[in-house]
Amino acid sequence: MNLKRNIHFLLAAGIMACTLPARADRATSVIGVVSLTNYQAALLVITDSPPEASFLMTTHKWVTEGQGFDDVYLKDKAMHVEILQVDFTNGVVRAKENGVAAFYMPQTTNLVGTLAGYGLLLNNADFDDALDLYANLKGRTLLVHPDVKRPPLNLSAAATNMTEAVAFLKKILQERGATIQADGDKFEWIIPAGTTNIVSPAVLSTMLSPKGLPATNAVDALPAGSINFSAVELSQLLAVYQALTTQKWVQDAPPPSGVVNFHNQTSLSKAEALHAFDVLLAWHGFKVVSLDDKSFKLVPLAAEK
Repeated sequence: MNLKRNIHFLLAAGIMACTLPARADRATSVIGVVSLTNYQAALLVITDSPPEASFLMTTHKWVTEGQGFDDVYLKDKAMHVEILQVDFTNGVVRAKENGVAAFYMPQTTNLVGTLAGYGLLLNNADFDDALDLYANLKGRTLLVHPDVKRPPLNLSAAATNMTEAVAFLKKILQERGATIQADGDKFEWIIPAGTTNIVSPAVLSTMLSPKGLPATNAVDALPAGSINFSAVELSQLLAVYQALTTQKWVQDAPPPSGVVNFHNQTSLSKAEALHAFDVLLAWHGFKVVSLDDKSFKLVPLAAEK
């Protein structure tokens, strides 16, 4: 899922997002479609505005037929949205909002009448929309380096299957200055092309301190989309780190500065989520060191305990 990245994050439930064209203060439209032999989806842009919402919120979200999600940004109560059909001939999405029929139309005429021959079409999309699509097609969670540039995108490709679409998106990412690097069978790194000071996943794992994970932790697995950080301070990330390990974060000095953007496009175990956090912290020059079974602290990456 791609958000114009909201600062909200949840641990125990799928996070998700917004809807509706029912009133002037709420609007949903279509800005992208993917129609492949083995994968079909539409990209929605959802805007909630006051007075229905506490503040203006714009959300980008990939959806598939049969999918349901909740608008969690409304003041009165959550609204449940069901995606009934994506019409790939005209880009229209048919849905239900709390059981009431709704139709989401293409935001621009570029999506209408141009779908024939294109398996992938995005208009006025965010760079992160393309990243999320790539992650969905690959079945990977992406760790995006903070120095990666995120230009807006207009894309069209005559891809017919997932393999062709992945190859096209990989080429686009590389043309936009990003390099893709595999990290095990769950993650891929998106890092700036030509960067020489980023260690490889294998080397990084030897630099990080091992941590035990209590078997009694109530959070054993995190569903896809259950972590959603947008410009989240490192101190907030470490608060989640505490929850996953049940260890206390102990810090003598003031919390380090820096922000993190991350969401898990796939389900993650506790250990995998902590690995993702370790990589993100390492890109800010820090690592977690266990003090004992009950506490940890953050230190510069090159430092010892």
